[in-house]
Amino acid sequence: MLPRRKSRILALCMLYALDLQRSDELSVARRVEDLFSRPFPDVVTNYAVHLVKGVLTNAEKIDDYIFRHTRNWASERLAMVDRQIMRVAVFEFALEKNPVPAVASINEAVEIAKIFGTEESGHFINGILDAVNAEVNHLERKGGTETPADPEKKTEAKKLPKAAYLAKYAAEATQIEKEKAERRAAIEAEREAEREARRKEREAEWEARRKAREEEKEEY
Repeated sequence: MLPRRKSRILALCMLYALDLQRSDELSVARRVEDLFSRPFPDVVTNYAVHLVKGVLTNAEKIDDYIFRHTRNWASERLAMVDRQIMRVAVFEFALEKNPVPAVASINEAVEIAKIFGTEESGHFINGILDAVNAEVNHLERKGGTETPADPEKKTEAKKLPKAAYLAKYAAEATQIEKEKAERRAAIEAEREAEREARRKEREAEWEARRKAREEEKEEY
C-alpha cells in the first residue's frame, strides 16, 4: 500500500476517534494521535496529521460543500466513516494550498470507502465528491464567488463538532508535533551520549592494555 493511502486511512481513523470522543481536552487529542500514529513511519504520520489539521481547521466550509449535495440526507443519517472520508477528500482537492488532482483524491476516497464503508459507500461518496468538484471548478471559473448554501443544510452542518473545538484541536496538534519532535531529539541526544561514553570506555581499555603490554616487554 502506498504511503499516501496509508496516511489517508490514518487520518480517517484519527478523525473518526475524535468524532466519537466529542472532547476538546488536549489529553484526549494526544491520546488519539499517539494511539494511531505510533506504529507508522514519519512519512505516513506527518501527512496524516496534516490532513487532520486541514479538515479540522476548515470543517465548516468542508461540511457546507458536502451538505449542499446530500439531497434528502440529514447529517445524522450520514455514516460517520463516509463523512470523514469525504471530508479528507474535499480538503485535498478543494482547500489544500497545493491541491491534489480531484480525480486522484476522489478515486482514493472511493477505494478507502470500499474497505471501511458499506456496500453503497463507494457509489454514494463518488457521487457527492463529483458534485463538489463540479462546484469547485465552477467557482474557480467564476472567480471564487461562492454559491449561497441551502439554509437547511447549513443548520445540519452545524450539528457536527463545533468550529471552535476543531480550530483548538488543530492548534494543539501543532504543539503535539513539536513536542514529539523534541522528544525524538532528546532520545537521539541521549543515545549519542551513550555511544560516546562507550567509545571512550573502549579507548581507555585499549590504552590500559597497551600500557600493560609495554610494561611486560620492559620486564623481559
